[in-house]
Amino acid sequence: MEFRFNVNEIFKQPIVQVGHTLIPQGFKGDRRALWDTLSKVTDIVNAMGSASATAQGLTKPITSADRLRNSENQNLYLLIEPNACNGKGAVTGLLKTGQKGLYVFDRDGHHYHVQAPCILDFYVHESRQRTGFGKTLFEHMLQKETVHPEKLAIDRPSDKFLGFLKKHYSLVDPIKQMNNYVVYDGFFPSVKEMEATNNNSNSPNKNMRGANGLQAQIVTSPYGRYGAPRPACSMGQIIHNQSSAVAAQEPTGLQLASQ
Repeated sequence: MEFRFNVNEIFKQPIVQVGHTLIPQGFKGDRRALWDTLSKVTDIVNAMGSASATAQGLTKPITSADRLRNSENQNLYLLIEPNACNGKGAVTGLLKTGQKGLYVFDRDGHHYHVQAPCILDFYVHESRQRTGFGKTLFEHMLQKETVHPEKLAIDRPSDKFLGFLKKHYSLVDPIKQMNNYVVYDGFFPSVKEMEATNNNSNSPNKNMRGANGLQAQIVTSPYGRYGAPRPACSMGQIIHNQSSAVAAQEPTGLQLASQ
């Protein structure tokens, strides 16, 4: 995306990270230069956020300068093409991340309360899609935030984004949540983590910290995904040839498939 001003004067690196201050990394200058930079960064963020919303068919942007200012736990990564527009530079991509407290379910209906790294917005300009720019931006984010793609919760991903994750990271069969987020099987704590938690705690609601800083609480509940009481014979019990009588004797909650 082209702007009336020289993008290279504001952003000195091919990928820049902007937080709630809207001040680019490495900024140097007096107060007048600061206000001028903030004004231009605001224009860039708003324009890219609007373009992203249009591409996704949203009624209003989910990324804007005002929203970023009011969200201290979010990061915005901008992909810059320095040689574009006769050397003035252009902004090619946008990726917004943040930590969110979420209630999520796995495939078996087990309920987790997590503080998870999330993808909140992802957009590459139409003229630069399918050229590797999106992969470059996404890989930079993964490295900066030291997270694996399967450990991310994704807010309202488009079909293109799901295809991107399938192509580059072999992530398939997403688990769609009632809160419009999408996660994958690798998002949830491993069996070893759950067994360690069960051995170290007698509480029905167990807290753990998994890989990549995922903080999870396994919430034991007699209710299933849609608020209905759990039946005595669940699909997991059927798969493992457990009878209804045996299942009825077991406590309701998280069942490990190790038996």
